[in-house]
Amino acid sequence: MNKYELKYMYEQEATKVENLIDINGKNAHHIQDLYAEIKKKDENIDKLIARLNDKREEVFKLKTIIKSQQEKNLAEYHFPNEVDN
Repeated sequence: MNKYELKYMYEQEATKVENLIDINGKNAHHIQDLYAEIKKKDENIDKLIARLNDKREEVFKLKTIIKSQQEKNLAEYHFPNEVDN
């Protein structure tokens, strides 16, 4: 191989390295963007979980009210004189 062939091969390999560095940089930025997006979605999930827990508490309270009302209605039906409204 003469020096021109070596120079050509060197330039080709240098170009490949530069392209790989560019690709690596683009991937790093893409990963950062994805991480930010994941963080936003995690925050949204946390908000939805908190809201779901609040709704579960509300449902539990309503079930308790319904159950007590049903018991009161049954007692009123079977023992009308003993029920305190």
